[in-house]
Amino acid sequence: MIDENILTIEREKLAKEFDDLKKKITQIEVDLGSMRSNLNALHGAVQQTDKLILLCKQKEKKIDEKV
Repeated sequence: MIDENILTIEREKLAKEFDDLKKKITQIEVDLGSMRSNLNALHGAVQQTDKLILLCKQKEKKIDEKV
């Protein structure tokens, strides 16, 4: 038979599971923000490298035209 004590214990279990899941979601959101920051930094590095490659090609082309 279900009584108030059993329901109280079940409620405590559910509340603990809820809190644990909420903490995990919060941590994942923090991790996601960090990953997005890293992604943006990597994108900036790729853009800068592309720019430097283009500058090298332009410099080589100018040298070849002079020869």
